[in-house]
Amino acid sequence: MLFAILFNFAGLGLFCWLLYALAVDALAFFAALSIAFAAFNAGAGVIGAVALALIAGVGVLTTIRIGVAATRSAPIRLAITLIYAIPAGVAGYQLSGAFAGLGGASGPWRDAMAFLGALAVAAAARTRLKAPPPDPAR
Repeated sequence: MLFAILFNFAGLGLFCWLLYALAVDALAFFAALSIAFAAFNAGAGVIGAVALALIAGVGVLTTIRIGVAATRSAPIRLAITLIYAIPAGVAGYQLSGAFAGLGGASGPWRDAMAFLGALAVAAAARTRLKAPPPDPAR
């Protein structure tokens, strides 16, 4: 019984972490999912659709990060950051609203929790985008 409870908490924690990670990278995930469905419907098969989805997701993340790193203009950097953070905020709003609804919160409280979740996920997306690349010497 104890192991079942521990595995249940571990599984729930892993599920929440996965949803949060997908919400932070919502733009890349949406691009990859769209490409995967389009490729599968065009007849690429499962392996081809997954391969194209991985290429699309990595391509979007790489393009966004290179765009932020290469641009010196503050308005352009802000625009690129908003392009990345707004879908993350929308995904965070939906995710937090769903979790608050599962917890039994009423309408206004659920909306307040969803708004706070949207702000947190959008801020995390912006912070992740602004993070310096890891030092290859370490």
